[in-house]
Amino acid sequence: MNRKLIFKIAGLALALIEVHARQDDRLASTIKEMLLEIVRMGIRAYEQHTGEPLDPALIKAEAPL
Repeated sequence: MNRKLIFKIAGLALALIEVHARQDDRLASTIKEMLLEIVRMGIRAYEQHTGEPLDPALIKAEAPL
C-alpha cells in the first residue's frame, strides 16, 4: 500500500476526531464529507494493493451489538 495514502487517511481521521470533538451541529456536513473521503481513499488503497477493482459485494453492514 502506498505510504502517502496511508498518511493521508490517518491525517484525515485525526482531523475528523478534532472536528467531532467540537460537538458543533453545523459541522455535520464536514464530518460527512470527511468520512466519504476516508472511504474513497480506502477503496483506492485496496485497488492499488490488489490491482483489482473493489467488489461492492465485499461491503456489508455491521451486525448490531
